[in-house]
This record gives sequence, structure tokens and C-alpha cells, in this order.
Amino acid sequence: MRSGETRPGRGCHGGLIPVILLLLSGGLSQAALEPQLCQRGEVLLADDFEDLGTVPGRWFFREQWTVAKGTMIRTAVPGENQRVFVKKPRYGNCIIELKVAFQGAGEIRVMTGTPGKYNAVVLLWPHGFRVTTARDQTVPHFPTIHGECAHQFEKGLFYAVMIEIHGEEILVRVGNENHVVVGRHPILARERDYFAFQVDRPGAAFDEVRLVSARGRADGWPAARGRFEKLQSQRPWLPHGVEEQQKVREMIARDQLYRGSEEFRGKVARVEERKAAAARQFPEVFRTVKERRKEIAAARKRLTEEDPAYRTLRNAINKLKRAEVDLLHLLHPGLKELPEAQYHAALARARSESQEATALQMVVANQKVMEVRMRTRYPQLEKTNENLRAEGRAARAKVADTPEFKLATRAVGEAVGAEKEAVMKAAEALAMVFAGEKANQ
Repeated sequence: MRSGETRPGRGCHGGLIPVILLLLSGGLSQAALEPQLCQRGEVLLADDFEDLGTVPGRWFFREQWTVAKGTMIRTAVPGENQRVFVKKPRYGNCIIELKVAFQGAGEIRVMTGTPGKYNAVVLLWPHGFRVTTARDQTVPHFPTIHGECAHQFEKGLFYAVMIEIHGEEILVRVGNENHVVVGRHPILARERDYFAFQVDRPGAAFDEVRLVSARGRADGWPAARGRFEKLQSQRPWLPHGVEEQQKVREMIARDQLYRGSEEFRGKVARVEERKAAAARQFPEVFRTVKERRKEIAAARKRLTEEDPAYRTLRNAINKLKRAEVDLLHLLHPGLKELPEAQYHAALARARSESQEATALQMVVANQKVMEVRMRTRYPQLEKTNENLRAEGRAARAKVADTPEFKLATRAVGEAVGAEKEAVMKAAEALAMVFAGEKANQ
């Protein structure tokens, strides 16, 4: 990103920089953020996206993402919560730096993860940001929210973001030292193998992305942490509706209880034990959508190995998909020579622009015919999430009036109620103030 493209937004308590100052300054570039929690170590990733020839293949691009004008962009191709991620990263304590611009999106997430689980996730909105840690049953811990800070992201302008993680501590700053959230959680002290950006809808842009290992805590961190914690404690949370406020309180309360109360951990264990017992007794009722999806995947694998008719249909569909791409290459010379970072978005654009081409219509029509045959012959493989939930409801209806099911669900309900009551009491006791709301008594 070039100098002069960024400028500060509102502070955590609001207050725009006078417009006249911005006009006189030509936009006011932000001062570079420097690490406060961590000392810089080895550079693991550094991409400025200026030269397509140097954009490394470690980014996994799909049609909702491309590189243009020296930035990585969430394109106008439809799709909710689309991600671009780094292939097979390996890192632990780290410093994540980037510049980000909202260009129509409503939410941007910077996501990290440990094997099979999410870890620290930073949510950016046009009016502020939130720092969270996800649930990880392998530790185990509940998800929590470490804090929020108001920040006005003016559309089209780039803002610096720095995320530092060391041991159990996390520090996130946007724009300058006053837009900050600091947190601490044992789930953070993990090795990570996932790094991604997620954008809810078009569009957003990213630049100067750096992932650096941390070789130790920075000198003066305890004093800096004290300043940040004081600043964080003196400002309200972002404005939210009543339901979201309660959700935030309960999430924080549940995590705090689980970490600090052996009695509450016992309540959680009792819920899990009773749910597991009910699932063993009535597996069709309590099988989750995710579990049902795994069964469908296993069925696909089994059919591939054992059913020649399935293989024939599957291969025919794949052949027609390749034929569609080959035809688009012919209709749009130079398409297949594009670098990986631009190819998938360009292919989607070419497909949209070529809808009136007769040859393409024939290929697509034949593909749809084969897909209908596949769905007709193997309907068990083409179920939506709503179909799968309906299966669970149907299974429940069959046993709902039996004494055994009533006993099992009553036991689960009692355990869940006891846990919920504890969380509600703890949530009520939290001293939290949301912007625009009176203090929680």
C-alpha cells in the first residue's frame, strides 16, 4: 500500500478529527504500529500484493478473491462469509500485521486456529472491532469475548491492524495506540496451523500482510499492559441490541465460571454426560447435522469404491465441468494464462459474461441433466441441512411420547437448567456498560 492512503478514524469514545485538518494534511498517513507485547522474530509471511509475479502460491484463492491494484480483494462474486487462507502455516507466539479497507462489507474477520479448532478471532466492523477466543473442546474451554473498541472505518480507506499473541495474552490495536483491546486466556497458548481472512459480503481489501513469529515478550510490557487495561476499563462496550448484550454477558460469564469454579465445571460435565446418554439411547434423535454430513461423505466414498453406476455419473458430471472451463478458455483468450491469484475471479466473470453463448449453454444444460440423474438415483446424497434437521424432528416425533424418551430428556433438561441458572446469575453480576445504555446493575 502506498503512503497517504490511510488516516485515523474515530477514537474509542468517538470524536472525528476536524475535517479541515484532514484537508490540509492531504489525508494524514497513520504512524506505523510497533509491537508492545512481543519482540519480532522470524518473518513467516510478508505479502504486499504489488507484483503479481511475486504473489506466492501459499494463499488459497477462489472466485470470491483476487489481487488487483496492489491489494488482495474480496470480489463482487456473490457468497456469504467467504474466506481466503494460507496453506499449511505453522506458528505459535506471533505478530500479525495488515492494512484493511472496508469497501462495502459489513464484517471482516482475522482468524487463527489450532489443529481442527479455531483460536483467536478478531472481528472488524465499520464502527469498531471485537477480540474473541473460540471454543476448543480439546483443552477444553468455552469461547469468550475479551473486549470491544469503537473505531470508524471510513469506506475505501486503509487502516493498520496489529494482533500480538504471546502465551496466554493477546493485544489488538487498530489505527493507533488508543484503539486497543487486551485479553488473556489459556486457550491462546497453543501452536497454530490456520490463518485466514473472512468477509461477510463484497467488498474489502487487504494489504501489507505480515505474519511474524514472536521470540519473547517486549521490554516494558507489564507497564504497557496496565495502560491498555485501564483504557479498556474506562470505555463502554459497543452499542448492541438487548438480545446481543445478553448473549455477550452470558458468553463471558460462562467462560469465567468454567475457568474459575469447580462446581460449575461439574454442572457442565453433568450436561455432557446426560446428553451423551440420551444420544446413545436415541441416536437418530440426537444425531447432529455435522454427524449426518459425515455419514453422507462416507456413503459417497463407499459408492465410489463399490458402485460402477455412481462412478459413471460422477465422472460424466466432472467431465462436463471440465468441458465448461475449457470452453470458457476458448471464449476468453488469455484466461488460463492468468496467475492463480487472479484466475478464479476472472473465470467467474467470464462465465457470467458468456451466458448467451450457445455452446456454453449446451454444456451447462447437459451437466444439469446429469446432476438431476444423480439426485434421482442417489437422493440420500443430496440432502440440505433443513432435510437433515427434519430427519431429526421426525425421529423425535416417533419416540416423543414414550416414557424412556421423556425420562432421558427430563434428565438433560434439568442439567441444562442448572448450568443456565448459574450462567444467568454470573451474567447479571458482570459490571458491563454498553454504549448508549445505562450501567448494568
